[in-house]
Amino acid sequence: MYVAILVAAAVAVATAAVAAVLASRQAIRTREQASRAGEAQRLAFLGTLATGLAHEIRNPLSTININLQLLKEAWQTPITEREQREYRKIEMLLKETRRLEEILNNFLEFSRTHQPNRSPCNINLLLDDVSDLFAPQAERQHIRIVRNFDRRIPPISADRNQISQAITNIVLNAIQAMPGGGTISVRTSLKQQTAHIEIADTGAGIPPEAADRIFNVYFSTKTEGTGLGLSITKRIIEEHGGTISMKSAPGEGTTFLIDFPATTV
Repeated sequence: MYVAILVAAAVAVATAAVAAVLASRQAIRTREQASRAGEAQRLAFLGTLATGLAHEIRNPLSTININLQLLKEAWQTPITEREQREYRKIEMLLKETRRLEEILNNFLEFSRTHQPNRSPCNINLLLDDVSDLFAPQAERQHIRIVRNFDRRIPPISADRNQISQAITNIVLNAIQAMPGGGTISVRTSLKQQTAHIEIADTGAGIPPEAADRIFNVYFSTKTEGTGLGLSITKRIIEEHGGTISMKSAPGEGTTFLIDFPATTV
């Protein structure tokens, strides 16, 4: 009975979240037809909506998540067939609540407007740190991370946390694109006072019809993707005066190319 109540509560929260996201999608489509002034209004609207989402969804979602964790601990050793079915339901609900939290957090992050807190940033060291962060997960999935850094690149003026987030989104996508294993290549080079970054994977690649929309808000080639990760990445890089592009072909993997002004600071 308790599980049934939690299931109903989780479904209600999920429905509210989906309805809110769908409403924001329509609002975005409407405002994208406006001028640059309309773009500012769109971001203000998203900020207001995100605040409402955080208030209306985060608290009950957290309560459901805590109770599901307690239930899972209580049913840690299911014996009967019925108990095993209930345990699987609890695991499924935990997975869905985590997915809803990810959607909400990504939406909140996308709606925020904040200027980078710039300082001298060693881009090679940053890429090395992100690669180290994903190394255990990559190893479990039989993925090699190959690094090749140009030591001539001077520090760039950047918000290290924001750039780390942007790179993390790309590397995570690369890992998810290779469930059967493969290689991620992380390279840097100095080209005419530009810090050039390439992050390539040997995954299935992206179809041409999807490539033009890969940075669009809410667009995702993954069935469980939120469609905000690469949009956030693009915005962060452009706010730093950089550029990002992508080249891919089915069966040939995907490469993201990033350029930042490289100035000694």
